This record gives sequence, C-alpha cells and structure tokens, in this order.
Amino acid sequence: MFGKAIDEVSVADLQALVEARIPEGRRLEFKRDHYGRTDDAKREFAADVSAMANALGGHLLIGIEEENGIASKIVGVDSENPDALVRGITESIRASIEPPILGVRVRWMEIEATRGVLVIQVERSWSAPHRVAVARDNRFFLRDENGKHPMSVNELRRAFLFASEVEDRIRRFRSERLELLIANEGPLAVNDASPRLILHIVPQAAFTEDIQLRFDPHGTGIRPLGASGWNSMYSLDGLVTYSGPEEQFESVRAFSTLFRNGAVEAVGQVYAGERDGRRQLSLSGIEQEIAPALQHILSELQRLSVPPPYYLMLSLVGVRGHCAPTDEWRGGLSYPHRSDKMLLPELMIDEALTKVAPTAILRPLFDLMWNGFGQYGSPNYDRDGNYRLR
Repeated sequence: MFGKAIDEVSVADLQALVEARIPEGRRLEFKRDHYGRTDDAKREFAADVSAMANALGGHLLIGIEEENGIASKIVGVDSENPDALVRGITESIRASIEPPILGVRVRWMEIEATRGVLVIQVERSWSAPHRVAVARDNRFFLRDENGKHPMSVNELRRAFLFASEVEDRIRRFRSERLELLIANEGPLAVNDASPRLILHIVPQAAFTEDIQLRFDPHGTGIRPLGASGWNSMYSLDGLVTYSGPEEQFESVRAFSTLFRNGAVEAVGQVYAGERDGRRQLSLSGIEQEIAPALQHILSELQRLSVPPPYYLMLSLVGVRGHCAPTDEWRGGLSYPHRSDKMLLPELMIDEALTKVAPTAILRPLFDLMWNGFGQYGSPNYDRDGNYRLR
C-alpha cells in the first residue's frame, strides 16, 4: 500500500497487512481505537503525527488491532458522520502542531455501515522540526523503528541545522547561476545590452531527494518567458527551451532550463524605452510575464511529481539608471535604480499556495519590485487584493 496514493488504498490492502503480519515500524503505526478527546489523548495524537513528520513520514491507521506491534485484525471504529470526523481530525492536526505540517491526508475507509478505518498519511516534512502545541506540551518528537521518543538536544540541533543547510544550498544555487547568467555564459545568450529578468523556482526536494528527471526525445520543457511557441535542446544541466526560430539560437529573447533535479530557471530580455531622457521599464509588463510563467511552471512540476515546497526567486539585472513610473503613458515622478542588480528575497510556495492564484502568490514580490524603483507598491491590485491591471 505504501507505493500507492492514499486515494488508491483499498480494504484489500489493509487485509494484506494483516495476513502478512506486518509490524509497526519507522513509517507505520496501528491504533485499535480513537485517541479520544482528553488533553492526554490530544497530546498523544499530536505527538504521533509530528514524530512521523519529523522523521521519514508514514501512515497512522486507526481501526487496526495489533498484537505485540503486529497487525492482527481489522476492527474499524464507529462514526455516524465520517466526513465530520475527517474534518475534525484535520483541524486537530492543524491546531495542535507548530509549525503547521503540510501534506497530511486523512481518509475514511468504510468497512461496513457507520464503521471504517481512518488512514492518516503524513509526508516527511521539510519544515521540521515540529513541536506539540496542545495541552501545555511543547516537546518535539521523532519516530524510529521502536516508536516515537522526545527529541534529544543533539537531534534537535541536527534538525534545525538541516533545514538551514537546505536553504543555504538553494541560495548558493541562485548565486552561482546568476554569476553565470550575468556573464551571459548560460546555455544560450540573451542580449545583455538590455535589462534581463531571471526567475528561479527551486523545489526543496531538489536538494534533499535524489531527483533525476528523465526527458523523452520529444519533451516540451518549460515555456520561455513571454513566448507563445518555442524550440528545445539539451544541455549538461537538463532540457532547455528558447523562443524564436530553431536556427537562430546564437542570441535569443528568452530561454528556460528544466534541471534534472527539478529546479527551473527562466531568463528573458526586458525591453526598455526612453522618456524625458531617462531609460524606462514597464514593471506592469514584467508582472504580466511572471504570473503566467509561474502558473505554467507549478503545473509542470506537479505533472512531473516534483513535490512542494518551492522557493521562488526573482532577479532583475542590467537595470542601473532605469526608472519605472506607475503611469507609463503619462510619466510622472520616477526614481532611477542605483544598482545594476535587483535581487528580491526568496518566497516559499507550500502545497496550500500552489492552489492560489499566481498573482496572489506574487504580490509581496511585485510590491518589493516597485519599491526598488521608489514606488509605494504594485498599482495593479485593488483594495481587496485582486489583480486589476491598470
């Protein structure tokens, strides 16, 4: 059952656990009965779930009887309203563990009328360690082959350092790629006489899992920024796509790379005009390129089974002296950017955010981008936070 999605697990899979006398372990735990509603029960439940998330993830099966830790019988638990029970468990997990654990799935599997097994699937968390935050318990737990235990000081230290190390590796990746791209030493060349937009979306799993994407000979890759059609080629890093005719690859308007570890890099030329003797960028136009690109990239990563969270990093290079007035047609007061680079901070996109409109995800970065040119924020959001291009 562990190779299946939770929605594909059947009663027959549970019966196979019993018949094979599968024992509890690092990624599996059986419970005969509901935890209950007491403080001790809530504490115990939060500890079991967080311990799995802090380790390798796993399945918690409620309604499976065990003998000496070995599955012995499917007994099920009673519920007159399974949907309400699933919602209550999901809310309990959300409210009793900090930081919140993403990717927990709860499913009711009916075995007879008003009786079923609760299957709780907990993914390994890359935001670990998580602590119990209910009934005045603030401990961290970890699961191993012998069950769960409170994390020691050394285990906590390793968990915090691991999370920090992954973020450092993602930042180094961005820094190293920017150095190559600014020197125009990427897989293809973009006209460096104009400003360039560089978008990186890096899955956390790219540096924690052994992801090796395989590309078929007709792989379409990631759509280049602002392109309606594109061609593709292969590089040492992965699959590269570029805009423009196939034979005109010496200098392209935009190209994107899908790395074998699931990271995505999109580079595009930003057109700049001149008004009143100053070079001027259209930040609204840049927003219009980034939002659909993000939606496309997230869809592709999900299709390729590359899991969130993803780190989104936005950079503008070659922008020294360029302005960005909020009203591009009438001009108005505008401030030149004094550095050649604008490197916006990384934005983490968790599983919940992948279901949100790209313009809502991007608003913090769009506001910062306008701040970098002296403006209050993006003028393209209304008072309710809806994106309304001016």
